[in-house]
Amino acid sequence: MSKKNIVFDASSRDYLMKANGLTVGFNMPKARKGSDICPLPPYRQRTPYLVDKFPSCPNNWMRSEGKMKSYFVPVVEDDGMWFDFNNNYNNPHHVAIVISVQGVNPITGLPCQDAQMEQYIEECPKHKIKFGPDRYCKKCNYKWPKQNYICTTSTPRGNLWLDGFRTAEGIVRQYILTSEKIREVASNIISKDRVYAVGISFFLSKDKKPELNNSSGVFRGMIMNEGCSIYHYPQSDPYSYHPEWDNNSTLDNFYNTSISCCSNSYDGPSFSHSTISKSKCGENSIKASVKLSKKSALSKLSSKTTPIKQTKNLEVGAGSKISQDIYDDTEKLDYWHDESEAIICINYCNESDAIDIIERGEIDLEGSEDGFLQGIPVGN
Repeated sequence: MSKKNIVFDASSRDYLMKANGLTVGFNMPKARKGSDICPLPPYRQRTPYLVDKFPSCPNNWMRSEGKMKSYFVPVVEDDGMWFDFNNNYNNPHHVAIVISVQGVNPITGLPCQDAQMEQYIEECPKHKIKFGPDRYCKKCNYKWPKQNYICTTSTPRGNLWLDGFRTAEGIVRQYILTSEKIREVASNIISKDRVYAVGISFFLSKDKKPELNNSSGVFRGMIMNEGCSIYHYPQSDPYSYHPEWDNNSTLDNFYNTSISCCSNSYDGPSFSHSTISKSKCGENSIKASVKLSKKSALSKLSSKTTPIKQTKNLEVGAGSKISQDIYDDTEKLDYWHDESEAIICINYCNESDAIDIIERGEIDLEGSEDGFLQGIPVGN
């Protein structure tokens, strides 16, 4: 098999993390700059890896179990991130999504240890006092969102994403990966109870959603795998891009790469990591060569499966303002199932730690194609 360059860029492959038919894609664009309200940052799809396939993953990373799937994603300090949930419009049911960033709900700022869907109609969930107009709490001195989740019942097709911590109606503060203590959102809210992971819980409507009157079957904001739009606006909306918000005005300039660099399908332990330049990923260059045949990778597992210790834990801070709505759910809570349908855990680590984990090898979790017939003579 020919070697292919892999730079953790998933722009030419399926970058979705999946659990029980529900999905999320992880994007890591450059951080927005400035005090103005910025437009949406670009797609910058990152490669996810299933934790269970790599024995050298840290011990404190959750392993997949039941309806929960656990992944890890390589990240870069001082870059941003956003989550793409648009593929879930293809589910026959409506989908609601509760997100926990390091143990904090990014829509409400409340601790999120046991993710459940909540709506706030009459009283402040923090102070237990009646709201003023438009869910204003005088003790909080801000207006609360209607709920602690995003959902397909009210969010326009193609707009099911979350780029940051909600601060006001139509505004979020961009997720920023940082080691600066003062900028750590979860650290300031729940201190030592925070975790270095993102948890995503998916809930389905009790009934199937009505069929769309759309013969094309393509929703308005379909960008993924269809063309190569820089910004994750719905395609029918105009781009409101201002170069002063970052230094990347074209796709070529943003990635600083040719199409050949995106040939990064990962289909086994035989691969190599090429240099990741500062202009691509924003911090230190990383160069590693991982040239393992399937045979040699498996033979090395016995001696190199000791879980690694991460060299640095990154926090998630709140960066520049981004124009993004959290749409009020048009349904009541009894419209939804009480129990989640699936959970995806996203562990994140710096790229050098990810390379170390991958270099130590992976195990086969595919199992036998013959299922219960394995070991029994079959065929003619």
